[in-house]
Amino acid sequence: MRVYRLDPKTGTKRYAVQENGYYILGDYKKFGRKQHTVANRVLVRTEQEMIDLIMQGHYVRVEDDVRPDLVQKNLCIDGKKVT
Repeated sequence: MRVYRLDPKTGTKRYAVQENGYYILGDYKKFGRKQHTVANRVLVRTEQEMIDLIMQGHYVRVEDDVRPDLVQKNLCIDGKKVT
């Protein structure tokens, strides 16, 4: 996997979550604080589509200990920090 979040506290890698073969993203510019709802999620099939949207400012859902979170900060692509 090429996209992950580097946890600032622990330094662990948190990878993007897939649901039914789709990566889940959120568009803050379009939906604001309602981006996390099921009706407003952005689904993409490929990792490259996800990377393109992250570069445009979308949030991505990454794994967490409790439940997946939509995040934008501390994202890395191919080991290089992009946000």
